[in-house]
Amino acid sequence: MELYGKKFEVLNYKLNSISELRSLQFSAEGYLYLDPSGKIIDPAAWVKDLGIHMSSDGSWGNHISVISKEAKRLAGWVLGVFRNRSKGTMLTLFKSLVRPKLEYCSPLWSPCKTGEIQRLEGIQIYFTRKIEECNGMIYLESLQYLKILSLQRRRERYMIIHVWKMLNNLASKIIEFNR
Repeated sequence: MELYGKKFEVLNYKLNSISELRSLQFSAEGYLYLDPSGKIIDPAAWVKDLGIHMSSDGSWGNHISVISKEAKRLAGWVLGVFRNRSKGTMLTLFKSLVRPKLEYCSPLWSPCKTGEIQRLEGIQIYFTRKIEECNGMIYLESLQYLKILSLQRRRERYMIIHVWKMLNNLASKIIEFNR
């Protein structure tokens, strides 16, 4: 899959702590980016844009690390604040607070490394084990009992739906498909 270069040239700017623009080097080595006033923009190892952490090497490990930490923090907060561990309460809290952190824009950054997949899935495993009715069940049994899919299956489903939308001109596409 080839990335649309102009889009990334526009999207890869961010403000750092001293209010200078920075960018990732997605283009040829040594190419200099300039801000509107003509100053050279220093390269950065990663930038955050629209909630996604993009690395200059094209990997998503940093993004997955950041969102898994945020989701763990949220899951811990939910489990610390709410004492009711019933199925309905816990599923509502997980689906509305934790899972969106783990799935935001996932067709773009979906992990393919086993460790990254397990890191994300581990958060849902941890959370489902805290539900009263799922105590003692293995993960797959608890998913069936709760009538939810694994995070990996959900990401695969999102990608399939997005490709179908692109093929049927229902979503913008940066990749041309030859039929």
